[in-house]
Order: sequence, then structure tokens, then C-alpha cells
Amino acid sequence: ISVNKWSRDEKHALRYDWHSFLEAPITMMNITAKYFPSGDDFQAYMTEVVRLADLRIEYGSEVDSMASASDGSDRPCVVMADGRHRCARQRIFVGTGLREKREPLLEAMGGTYYSKITRDMAFRKRVCIFGNGNAGFETAQNLYDVADKVTVYGTKAVRIASVTKYTGDVRTKFLQVLENFHFKLRDTVDQADAYLHLAGLDHVLDGHHLRQADRAIHASTIMNRDACEVSVIATGFDSDVPGLNLTARFPPSTDWYESTAIPKVHYIGWLMHENDFRKNSGGFLAGYRYLIRNLVHHIREQDDGIRYPRLTMTKEKVAQHVAHRLDVNSDLIILQDGVVLRDVIIPSDEEPGLYHYYEGITYQFHGDVIARDDAIYVYFMWGDTRRSQDVFENVNRYSDTKALRNLHIHPVVEVGGMIREMEEDIAVDWSGYFHTEAIHATIRAALDGDLGLFTAKGGKSYMYERAAINMTDDVHRPHARGVGDGGMDFVPPEFVSVIVRSILGGYGRDDLQALADAARSWVPFMFDG
Repeated sequence: ISVNKWSRDEKHALRYDWHSFLEAPITMMNITAKYFPSGDDFQAYMTEVVRLADLRIEYGSEVDSMASASDGSDRPCVVMADGRHRCARQRIFVGTGLREKREPLLEAMGGTYYSKITRDMAFRKRVCIFGNGNAGFETAQNLYDVADKVTVYGTKAVRIASVTKYTGDVRTKFLQVLENFHFKLRDTVDQADAYLHLAGLDHVLDGHHLRQADRAIHASTIMNRDACEVSVIATGFDSDVPGLNLTARFPPSTDWYESTAIPKVHYIGWLMHENDFRKNSGGFLAGYRYLIRNLVHHIREQDDGIRYPRLTMTKEKVAQHVAHRLDVNSDLIILQDGVVLRDVIIPSDEEPGLYHYYEGITYQFHGDVIARDDAIYVYFMWGDTRRSQDVFENVNRYSDTKALRNLHIHPVVEVGGMIREMEEDIAVDWSGYFHTEAIHATIRAALDGDLGLFTAKGGKSYMYERAAINMTDDVHRPHARGVGDGGMDFVPPEFVSVIVRSILGGYGRDDLQALADAARSWVPFMFDG
């Protein structure tokens, strides 16, 4: 889902290259010009970077867990599969990423994980895909032209990236199955808006286990109702950290992504994504390469006394530098909305009249900066367009100038909880005279404390006329709770009992086998042939 787009202007290259490492000897374009490189392409890129940079990597090593050194020092260690402790000189960085979410109940009922599904398995079969995120729709995209029918099921509404602006939501290139539905070509997308809490079941299972039971019961009902012949498990991913049995989406951490359990162990890559999950790109290489850059600067300051990078300049230079940054940056554009990354400007305490400029910092971890009322933040944010009606139906214009209102991404200056939004530039460079003059004026006003044109954060920044939105009567229809919806058959009580027993038994082999045996009667198409 990451792109590799050539840019005519070298200064913008990393805005459109979501694969390349910072300061690497080559870019992904040196490997392939494909817009969506394959996994093999990325592996070839990483292999070549390792070779050219002469990096030391030890392959085939299995780490069981992490621990503090036994000598009383604060050095962190890894515990290898053979029991050996290997301790770092100073710090450990854990970038173990994700693994497919395990679904033992769905697996026992005949489900196959999406990474194992082939086109041959789906040939002229009724395919049911459980999970309506990228994994589910990517599977549907790969199977729709050979399967008899493909249906994607979810328990929540589909999040489409072109609406939410989140890289990890469903990408347009995977939506052929949705178009097929509208063209009456059998494929469809189905959503269960309510869980299937059976009477008394919530008194037997806790919240986590109740959700698992709900999911399994609902899936079995779908398998029975739609006579599924191939069921695909595409319910998402879990973070994978050696030695941790995570119950939350991300491992517990403090500032600078440091483990709460073992000092000087830092999480990197996907594991840095907690603060901006489903908001921007901190969990993808395009975003976390900048978060890792900032973490390295912080550690160099902590361990080696190398001051965190900053520029010192006059007031007039600050205004010019903001305009320059808005033109050339990649980090603020990719890590949008200022959730984790911002440029920050603060007056110099050492040299009155001068200002310190921090570029693209993970600002929440700089306590000395965010504690100041006079800190000026610069970042980009999207307009009020996180709805499909705005993206695809409306054209909104300013009521005064009749120019387009800020539907697109645009710069924001924030100080003291007040913000000033500057006009969008569809070219996404803000280098023209009109934009630079507005940027200069806004920054000078912020530096002078003149916030007359600023508005309270969260309030309306522009007066605009919103076009009427036509909505069908059933958009906000209530959804009844109960066993099934829209004519679903009742799940046999003995089948529910086997599911509950499997959960309470910790997914033991005998219990899962009993569930598989029960499934052969309830969803027989899953086991035919």
C-alpha cells in the first residue's frame, strides 16, 4: 500500500517515495519504477542498502525475550532461544512489527488465514472473507475474477483511505469487489452493526473473550446462511514483541517509545504508531523513518551529549524559514495534522531577540518546549473533508472570496491554543508569492503576539457556505441487537456451548477439535472437498 512516485523536483522526492530510508545510499527508484513495488522489490532494496552501507546484520537469530543485565548495570539484554543473554552496550531497539492476528475459533471452523489463500483454492467457489480492512479487500481483489462469489464481512463500517486520509485504511485499488456489487456482479460487502450477545453469555465471558465468541458465532452464522465454501480469516494484525503477551494493540511505553518494563529498550517501526494510530503515517516506513530520526537525535543527546539539532535565527529569518520549510518539507506533509510531528519556534533565553527553530520534532516528548506558552507550532492539516459526501459530492467555496475553502491539506500556525489556517495549494509547494506573503505575515503576527486573526483551536476558522447534502432515509437507521439480523438462522445452542468451552479452555486441542466436529454439521460446505 506504500507508493513509489517519481518527482520532477528533487526537493519533494521523499514526499512521494514512501519506501526509501533517510540518508540511504540508494532509493527505491534505483530498484524499480513501479508505483506499488512488490514485497520482493522492497527486499531487494533493503538487501542493496545493507550491502552498500556495509551494515552488520545477523540473520537467523531467535530472540525469546528481553531483560536487564544481571551485573547490576542498566544495560538491556536479549534472551536468545538457547537461553544465552546478549547485552547491549547502551540500548536495544525493537522493530519486530506485526503478525497476523490468531483466530483459533475461526480456524477450527475451517477458516484459512488470508496469507495462505491462493487463487486455485477460490476457483469457482463461494468465498467469505471475515475482516473488512486492507487485508480483507486485498484478498477480495486477488480472487474476485476466479471465484463464484466473493463477500467481505466486517463488524464495523469500512474505512476508505481516500475519505479518512489514513494510509492504513482501505485503498481504492482494492475496491473492485465494491464496484462489482453496484454492477450486480454477485460480489458484495456486508456489515454486522451489532454484536450477537446471547442471553446470559456476557455473564460467562469477560469483554475480550465475549468479543471473540461474538465474532465466531457471527462467522458461523454467515458460513451457514451464505453456504461459504472458502472462509478467509483477515481480521487484522497484532504487534509482535518477543517475550510479551500483549493484550493491547501496542506495547506499553513511555516518552521516546521506551519500554515501561526494561529501561533503554525502545520500540521502533510499527511499534511507534500508538500516538497516531488511524490518524497518520507513524506506523509506516514513510512516517516512522522520521520518528526514528528524532529518536536517534534524542539518544545522541542523552548518551553522548550532542545537542538536539536546532537552528538559531532572527525574527525576519524565522518567517523566511517557515516559508522555505512549507515548500521543501516531506516529514510534516507525510505525518499530517500535527499529531506527532511539528516544527517548533521558541524565543532564545540565551540570546534575546533571537529564536530557536526545531524542524519536524516529535514535539510531545520535548517537555521543555511544550511547557512554554510562547512556543509557535507549524504543521499541516486537512480541511473538513473526512466524509465521502465532501470528497465526492460537494464543492464548497468561501462565502467572501468565492475561492475554494480548505478541503485540501494546508499549513497551520498554532500558538497558545490559537490557530491560523492558511490557504491550501493544490500544487502542494506554497512557493508562490501569494502564499509566501501570507505565511510571512502570519508568522510575524505570531512572533509579535498579535493573534487577532487567529481562532480558538477546534473552532471554525473560515466562514463558508456548505452545500446541501442529500442522505438516504436509512443512513442513520437503528440496528436491533439480538441473535442475527435480517433473517439469519438461529445458531444451535450446542454449537455456542462448544465455542464457549473452547475459549474457557484456553483453545486446547481437544476443545478446538470438538468445535471443528460441530462445524462439520453446522457449516458443511466448508468441509466438502
